[in-house]
Amino acid sequence: MQDNAPIHKAGIIKEWFEISGVHVVDWPPYSPDLNPIENLWKLLKVEIIRGHLEFIVIKDNMATKEHLIRCAMEAWETLKDGLLNKLALGMQRRVDAVLAANGWYTKY
Repeated sequence: MQDNAPIHKAGIIKEWFEISGVHVVDWPPYSPDLNPIENLWKLLKVEIIRGHLEFIVIKDNMATKEHLIRCAMEAWETLKDGLLNKLALGMQRRVDAVLAANGWYTKY
């Protein structure tokens, strides 16, 4: 299963799946993304930017990527204990919202 991100549709990716015998499930283009990892990524990005405003204008090069990795590790340590559990436990609320909206847009 993949979303419709362009990287997932790249020829090299499709070819690898075919050669490897991986069956890809079609995914509607506007389906809700209920995966709590999306929330985690957002919170991590907020923490990185909060402590390192230079990422707003910094150049894209190897030194920047190495700096970003260090900053991401620092930001990860600032996230509160229990956050992952909280996100996972919110899944029922997400599913209920999608069901109530008949599969259409929700805040998730």
